[in-house]
Amino acid sequence: MGMILLDRLRFSYSEGLKPVLDGLSCSFDSSGITVLTGASGCGKSTLLYIAAGLYPENAGSLLEGRVLLEGRDLSELAPPERCRLAGMMFQNPELQFCMDTVRNELLFCMENIAVPKEEMEERLHHALSFCGIEELEQRTLLSLSGGEKQKAALACLVAIDPKWLLLDEPFANIDDDSARAIASAIGRLHREKGVGVLAVDHRLDNWIGIADSICVMEDGKILEERLDASHLEAERLESRGIIAPGGSYSPSLEPLEAGETVLELEELTVRRGHQLILNGISASFRRGMIYAIIGESGAGKSTLFGTLSGIFPYEGKAILEGRNMKHLRRSDIGRIGFITQNPQDQFVGGTVREEILASLRREAEAESKSEEILRSIKLWRYRDVSPYLLSQGQQRRLGTAALIAYDCHCLICDEPTYAQDRRNTMAIMDSLCRQAREKRIALIFSTHDRQLARDYADMILGIKEGKLYEIPESSL
Repeated sequence: MGMILLDRLRFSYSEGLKPVLDGLSCSFDSSGITVLTGASGCGKSTLLYIAAGLYPENAGSLLEGRVLLEGRDLSELAPPERCRLAGMMFQNPELQFCMDTVRNELLFCMENIAVPKEEMEERLHHALSFCGIEELEQRTLLSLSGGEKQKAALACLVAIDPKWLLLDEPFANIDDDSARAIASAIGRLHREKGVGVLAVDHRLDNWIGIADSICVMEDGKILEERLDASHLEAERLESRGIIAPGGSYSPSLEPLEAGETVLELEELTVRRGHQLILNGISASFRRGMIYAIIGESGAGKSTLFGTLSGIFPYEGKAILEGRNMKHLRRSDIGRIGFITQNPQDQFVGGTVREEILASLRREAEAESKSEEILRSIKLWRYRDVSPYLLSQGQQRRLGTAALIAYDCHCLICDEPTYAQDRRNTMAIMDSLCRQAREKRIALIFSTHDRQLARDYADMILGIKEGKLYEIPESSL
């Protein structure tokens, strides 16, 4: 039986900041699959990065303590040795890719641990098959959807074949069917090969029947009580800010009569290379209305949003408040806002507070308003910290809050709540939806969380085979 041992860890990202982990001691053994959950920013991802040996080598300072992986001190292991013991999948897989195509990325990973050349092809095809992405082998990584990138990152770990899989929100951008299939495959890998699994996840649905235990973190500590993954009580989970399987978000939205059309799509068609992604989409989006778009990973949700933001060329028309978006003037651009899957791609401020102030520059009381916003999203104590030092979940909250503060008529959000705990999911969606109602904004968001779509959207749209269509709530 293998083990990860964390002994009296004190870890901080920057001098002067309160340690994220302060005296943490815990252990995980490979005889079971453990899921680590808890509120956003409580230290889950930090713990995982330390267990993988990526911190403090690449960020932060380990002020005290040690980490033993399979009985060996991580600080004494070279990167190739660490990779054979523990493979880590980032919350944002883009941050760990190095090559151009899926195939070349897998080969590169195996080369780094000196896999014999004659074994590479067999390992590569096994990894692709394991993750159900054989058809992506020759695709460029840049052309993949967020969910497809996560599957490719997991395939890299399977090809490396470490003793431990460390997974940071492995299903955040994957549709429910794919998530269940991969969770089942991870369970099989654990049973058949004895691979240890330590995963960080806010949503526990996909781990039911797979995980053995649930560890809850709060303020850099692991609660002594470990939950049996086969007997989870919704009330206990929700009291700790955790999304309970099948639980409702219970929003309080006032119904609203739809206003005039803000955005209209007419036969919108997008090709990427020889592949047809969007095929003649026509739809109208009206003021004050909230629209959810759901669909499988790679179905085209992010492509649709990227097209509207001007990233991808298209055929057909996209009309914003009566003006063809291909002919927008500079003064028109602020009418439509975008929140991307990767919020760090949008940051413009040197500190968290400057990021909010950039959106409030036209308001008379910008300073006091920025404090109000940051306190509401629980980031006020990080106001003088670089946005890039925040956790992924905290970055998502900051990116969303910055766009909410901006005055626009149509707001498009690509997975606004991924990697968020229950409280922050509700805080983000309540804020977005309140702004949509009060400012008469057309709010369009994508999600893999069907319960979120049911609870918050006035209209649910599906995307499949390049087509956009309305889905009755009763059929979800």
